[in-house]
Amino acid sequence: MIYSNPLHPPVDPANYSRYSSLEGALDLPPSQPTSTFLSPTRRRLPQPSYIPVSKWKAAMGRLNQLHNPITFDYIGYSKQGVPMQELMARSTTALASMIQGANDAVFAHTGLIRIAFRIIWPGYEHVEWARTIELTRGKTPITRAQLGSTISLSFARFVEKTRLEPSTSSEWNLISSGIRFEHLVLVALVNVFDNVWLADVAVDLR
Repeated sequence: MIYSNPLHPPVDPANYSRYSSLEGALDLPPSQPTSTFLSPTRRRLPQPSYIPVSKWKAAMGRLNQLHNPITFDYIGYSKQGVPMQELMARSTTALASMIQGANDAVFAHTGLIRIAFRIIWPGYEHVEWARTIELTRGKTPITRAQLGSTISLSFARFVEKTRLEPSTSSEWNLISSGIRFEHLVLVALVNVFDNVWLADVAVDLR
């Protein structure tokens, strides 16, 4: 069936690259970062690379092998993402019939107990948003659907908080650009450095 849908210290902005590390992690063409989206209104959110303040952490983190991205898609689709509003509002039972691999224990093979999840939104790099995501629910490994719901809830709270913050980007400003939480699409969760993960996000204003 096809569904159509309506812990680390603060980082100085000077330590961010202006270019996204997420496109490369997902093997997307650097010159056409949104070319994989079927919807003409869907655009990938450009995100700067994460670089820790500590030079020692920066050096050691680069020695650690990164884990593969965890993708989120409707059944029958690839690299299109799932609206965060759906991931947050639907039950795990409902998501199991909608999301590809919804019940997969996506971190079970990694040996990780928790991850550091960060949101770095263009124009709001001064807003520190770092959260720990526990990778088990009781003794049960977290599933793809549960992970997507957790990430989406974090973005909902981030959007609510940053509406009161100044922005240096007119295109991605969460007030003047018209971007709201319901426009956000979760494409993947990407391990960008050591145990730090960022969400690969698209914005769909349709």
